[in-house]
Amino acid sequence: MNENDLKTLASIIGRRAAAEVLSKYTLSELAYIQRSALLKLPHIGPRKADAILALPTLFERLSLLPAEGATVSSSRDVYELFRLRLGGYHREHFLVLALNSRNIILAEDVCAVGTVNTVHVPPSEILKKAILRSAASIICLHNHPSGDPTPSPEDRSLTQRISRAAALMGVRFLDHVIISLDSYYSFSDAGVL
Repeated sequence: MNENDLKTLASIIGRRAAAEVLSKYTLSELAYIQRSALLKLPHIGPRKADAILALPTLFERLSLLPAEGATVSSSRDVYELFRLRLGGYHREHFLVLALNSRNIILAEDVCAVGTVNTVHVPPSEILKKAILRSAASIICLHNHPSGDPTPSPEDRSLTQRISRAAALMGVRFLDHVIISLDSYYSFSDAGVL
């Protein structure tokens, strides 16, 4: 059980109820859970079940909050900034973060929205957004609605194509982060970039 998830859910429904829920389900699974399943759990009544069922709407509304001005120094920073915003989506969303030379986010742009298990975005579209924002560097990120952030062969291929295109354009490609509610994968941390 993730301690951060426990603290987050506990602030909404209380620690004992949150511990019970997270012993059976992950945050990703809560996006799809039925009310009847929640009501079968100890310490979960109608009000707490309704609060849990409201989480996907909360995640969607959080996605409207921009990250501009935040400083990122690691893949973990990116994950913490975007996990609730991207992790609850039922389709893949591909974003590019334009950063200045001090790793402060100048802008975030949604480059593409795909299906439940794929998103197509050409590297030219990603770099176009970065150049228009006068970015010194970029970080790409997208979600995996399945909850498993393991990169697909297509994710690996796209990352390599972005890396080559960014090098040609003189834009530093810092990372490509795949996000779910419960975990993430960083191509930079894995030594691929």
